[in-house]
Amino acid sequence: MKFRGITAAFSLLTVLVVSACSTIHSVDGNKKDSASSSSPTNNQGDSVSIPTPSSTPVVYQGETKTYEDLLAAIRQADPASKWAENKADPDKFDSSEISLRSKDGCYIYGYASFQSAVNHDSGAYGDSWTTLGSYAQMGIILLDRANCAQKLSTVIRFPGISEPGVDSKVFNASAENIADCLVRHSACFLDKGRLLPGPSENTFKKPLDELRLLSDAGFCAVAVDVGDEPGGRNSCEANPDKPGIEIGTYITEDSTDLNILRFAAQDPAESDTAGKFVIYGDGWMVLVFNSTEKYRQLFIEMNKIIKGTLIARY
Repeated sequence: MKFRGITAAFSLLTVLVVSACSTIHSVDGNKKDSASSSSPTNNQGDSVSIPTPSSTPVVYQGETKTYEDLLAAIRQADPASKWAENKADPDKFDSSEISLRSKDGCYIYGYASFQSAVNHDSGAYGDSWTTLGSYAQMGIILLDRANCAQKLSTVIRFPGISEPGVDSKVFNASAENIADCLVRHSACFLDKGRLLPGPSENTFKKPLDELRLLSDAGFCAVAVDVGDEPGGRNSCEANPDKPGIEIGTYITEDSTDLNILRFAAQDPAESDTAGKFVIYGDGWMVLVFNSTEKYRQLFIEMNKIIKGTLIARY
């Protein structure tokens, strides 16, 4: 599996008066420093410039495979599970191109690219966690109910499973790693020795303090109690008095590593679930699902309170 990226500059104009610096990884593993500068603001913050990361095109290099090749490979790797195309699943899974099923109740959903699989992966389906994988140029979403990922790891690369003989390190949701995924999208998951965190891991032990601060500052229609436990996700309905807010808009904070990294790695041209604007820091992200340009001022005002890195994803 080889991906080649064209290194792009990632210059961030901070929304704070104080300038900040961030470090991102290039595809070859070297680091580049990109400085941020600030823009003057009036009392309403109308002149704030919100930076948009410059995405790096990703091109797959390698042998092109078919879904017939995929089915043959997994049957050879795991003959006892009797994998077959699940033709009784006409809708498949969130725009997947093929559905495969084992006798143990595991499902594989195939996509034209790994990026497409990441764009459509929600992290869970029903009572099952999802597992991302790649096979040649294809992307895989696996619903694993019988340790199927381990059985198939010789033919499908699962970034959440250690590769034999590779010294792997968990890819946590640090601000630096979030910035990396915002630039390289799904390619940030496939670096050698990079191991995706588990579905509920919170390596920074981060409570949802930012949502609490926003609630205390009146951004929530009803005060929210987020508790003191680290990790997880919580939301509050946004105060309709705030700029751009419509009834039923929710402000969400997530401090689960894989959720945050997945949002960052999605290509906003294909998936706008996370919305246009996000604010992030080490181990946390604040977003409004499906946010658009009309939420610009809301995010500017929120970041005056929580003081993270505010970016426009597109």
